[in-house]
Amino acid sequence: MDSSFNPQILVEKLAKLNNSQASIEILSHWCIFHMNKAKQVVETWDRQFHCSLREQRLAFLYLANDILQNSRRKGSEFVGEFWKVLPDALRDVIKSGDEFERNAALRLISIWEERKVFGSRGQILKEELFGRQSESNNRNDWHISLKLQKQLAETACCKCSGQNSFRL
Repeated sequence: MDSSFNPQILVEKLAKLNNSQASIEILSHWCIFHMNKAKQVVETWDRQFHCSLREQRLAFLYLANDILQNSRRKGSEFVGEFWKVLPDALRDVIKSGDEFERNAALRLISIWEERKVFGSRGQILKEELFGRQSESNNRNDWHISLKLQKQLAETACCKCSGQNSFRL
């Protein structure tokens, strides 16, 4: 594997990313190999996430999950960098995704909290996502927030079915 990091190469790899386990694991391994450039990797991931099609965004979250869980043993660089961008990415999927995508995002949040991927900040991530919505004066946003919190609680109790997606 080439030892030099080039953000454009990552952009090209992200453009080809899909929900298959192989696609996610191969790119995750490449990103972890470039752990010393975690800030650039995550900044590129974030830019490309927000430019990607809605249908591809779940694959981006699965990639972040794989990077987070597999890089923790080697250092906290990715944890700190993803902490900065994941709330907005998750909010986007929860707000604009279909039911499957919303449930997958909620499941990831539960997994990260359960496995303490972000340490004691896992609960803060939930509050960041649901607290902001419930502070809104818009009654509909408040209703959506309650519904998502209920789904999150239900998702936390269920095992992942693994249907048509990368395993969590």
